[in-house]
Amino acid sequence: MSLIKTIINKKKMYALLSLDIDKKATSEQREKFYDFLKKNNWNKISKLTTVWYAKFKNGTTEANIISTVKKEIKNTAEESGIKSYDCVVHVGPSKPVSF
Repeated sequence: MSLIKTIINKKKMYALLSLDIDKKATSEQREKFYDFLKKNNWNKISKLTTVWYAKFKNGTTEANIISTVKKEIKNTAEESGIKSYDCVVHVGPSKPVSF
């Protein structure tokens, strides 16, 4: 493996998640959903209502991260009793910056 590929593969990766939960969801369902995210190492970005980020192990691929996020959100919604949601995820090597 080339040095450049080795360096790229060793970088930490971050996922930035923005989600909209169905307006019919109760406060209790939302809290349960958010608690599950926190327990799974998602960090809420302060002052933004539904934006979170998570750090992934060195060498984790973008495709693997996206697949993991989809599964986590699906499972979280099911466990919280939330029937409908919309998400956007972005994956990259830099920690999100808010201002």
